[in-house]
Amino acid sequence: MPEDLFGMPAAEFKPRMKKNNQFALAALLASLTCFATSPAQALTEKEASAINKTIIEAPAADLPIKAAEMVKQAAKKEKEAVAVAVVRAAIAKKPASAVPVVSSVVKAAPATALAVVAAATKLAPDQMEAIAVAAALAAPELADKIVAAIAEVFPKAEERVAKAVMLAVPQSQAKIRQRTSGHPEASSGETYGTPSGTRIDGSAFPATLPPVGYASPAQPH
Repeated sequence: MPEDLFGMPAAEFKPRMKKNNQFALAALLASLTCFATSPAQALTEKEASAINKTIIEAPAADLPIKAAEMVKQAAKKEKEAVAVAVVRAAIAKKPASAVPVVSSVVKAAPATALAVVAAATKLAPDQMEAIAVAAALAAPELADKIVAAIAEVFPKAEERVAKAVMLAVPQSQAKIRQRTSGHPEASSGETYGTPSGTRIDGSAFPATLPPVGYASPAQPH
């Protein structure tokens, strides 16, 4: 039987490589769990391990469905923590699954949207606009808060994320303008009005001004 460079029969090498890849993924997921912060109910090590194991063993094509099922089955007090853990695990397994997984999880449990998009964009920042749009379409009533949640993680990306979400969910424009107007660092040449409302940090905006029309966003660079 032919041998590879490591002196191992070729027939044994591929299965061992696959097993080693699974171990590496499990180690990555364990590290993500260790650094995870759970805003609602913290998961036990056993619960987190069970989530990671389920995601590792699930076919990549089934990740969105499996993620939504796990979140639906979670107890109400643990739903947000489970949603974040599931999304982290899915993205670690297959980064390209970030958008469909976020969409399915937010549809299954809209209240988890803010924590989910924050976790997802940290792991897949190159997909943040698509993640924001997916979450906003799944929970349109939370579109402005979804933009704010991502802006807290990536303040400089707030304007482009806001534009993407406003195009996808037009009814969210007024609320999003209220939030983005309180963050001049997010603007790059485009002027928003200064409506009343609450900034992300909880402070109040100045007196109410008439609504300002939102200009068509510039084409992506």
